[in-house]
Amino acid sequence: MTSADQPETRRASATVRGVTAPAVAEIRHRVTDAALGAGLTAQDAEQFTIAVNEAVINAIQHGGGSAEVTVVAGPGRVTVAVRDEGGGIPAHITPHLPTPQTLGGRGLWLVQQLCDDVTIDTSTTGTVVTLSATAGPDVTSGT
Repeated sequence: MTSADQPETRRASATVRGVTAPAVAEIRHRVTDAALGAGLTAQDAEQFTIAVNEAVINAIQHGGGSAEVTVVAGPGRVTVAVRDEGGGIPAHITPHLPTPQTLGGRGLWLVQQLCDDVTIDTSTTGTVVTLSATAGPDVTSGT
């Protein structure tokens, strides 16, 4: 197989620092574009974007007022890391569905439901939530 016969393996990466509430719409657009470019369906890209939006809003609200967002996309997969410099996520806050009477608290649960992979690394100096979505198997194989 020649290099001309091999599928192109482009990767795109972008980091936006100091994301505040007014910039969240731009982040959503970048994530949607990256997800579609990675081969996710429109519906999967929309769901992934909703999850990233939740993570970014949580970081801004609970992590010191701003966030750093890194988007990495390649054939068949998109990954977003959302970093804040807050005091970390308390141990009693877990990604579970609160009772219907509870106001708020559904963000991390929703993120877990809408992504293929989610990792949460938290400490007293900040939190990094890494979200990933993978396109169907036909995207990278060409079938």
